[in-house]
Amino acid sequence: MAAGGGRCLLALALAAAWISGAVVAASSSGEQEGGSRTPVKCMPCSRTYIGGAHLDTLTGQLAQRRDIVEMSDSGELCKGLADDVEVPMLSKLRRQLVGKGSHRRLVYSVDFGAHEGAMVNFLDHYDAHLVIFEKLPDGVFADPFELQHFVERKVFVDVAVFGDANLELPTALSNGSSVEIHFDLRRIISINCNLVIEMPLHARYPPLDASGYATVEFGSADLFLRYRKKDIHSGSCLWVINNLKAAPLEKAAWRIPCGDEAHIGFVSSITFLSALVCSMSIVLASLIF
Repeated sequence: MAAGGGRCLLALALAAAWISGAVVAASSSGEQEGGSRTPVKCMPCSRTYIGGAHLDTLTGQLAQRRDIVEMSDSGELCKGLADDVEVPMLSKLRRQLVGKGSHRRLVYSVDFGAHEGAMVNFLDHYDAHLVIFEKLPDGVFADPFELQHFVERKVFVDVAVFGDANLELPTALSNGSSVEIHFDLRRIISINCNLVIEMPLHARYPPLDASGYATVEFGSADLFLRYRKKDIHSGSCLWVINNLKAAPLEKAAWRIPCGDEAHIGFVSSITFLSALVCSMSIVLASLIF
């Protein structure tokens, strides 16, 4: 009798465990499906950039990077902006570090070609920009004046550098920085929805290292589609921000030449003697002539 009761209790326990596991799995599946959906984010047209420098508190799906500003996804502000909008999807994204020495280019290859028809139809009704937000590793900087020339030549719609803008500081004394590039998507219709974007970068003076090189690595960039309806009044103008959620990029590595600490004494002595000889030569020349 007791044995029969024990078997019944065991069967009930197993059934309860199975039901509990099924409920948890269903709940987890629902959460994953909900998480795969890109929430609608929007911001006033008066705000030019998605990025903001040195923000401490960020929320939402778009705040994976420290320098991306918080945008509202409240119902009233964004209500109806993304309803029945067929947003083109990204087909391929590649990134490559090109060049030699201390001055190189980060080259992005962006392909919407698999959804060319959707892109053409989308751009008939919306003004849209592709926004690339790249967080630069320590030891690398972008010259804002150099990037501004791309805007003047209408290669980019707009560009901004956030963070440390002192171009002369070595790596040890500098802070991090980020670059935000805006590209007008209307231009890609004539190039089969494939575009190549180049960002010139420069290396700072790295700390001393016995190997003679300092290696910096680039993480994945953030890509967004920013769009708004055509022919709208400025007072009610809002940008809708769609995270393209590109697949993680392969890390790009940059080996930057640096000095060897073992040579400090020799180099310092030669530098001091050279400066002393030059100074004495100037003094003697001024006394003689």
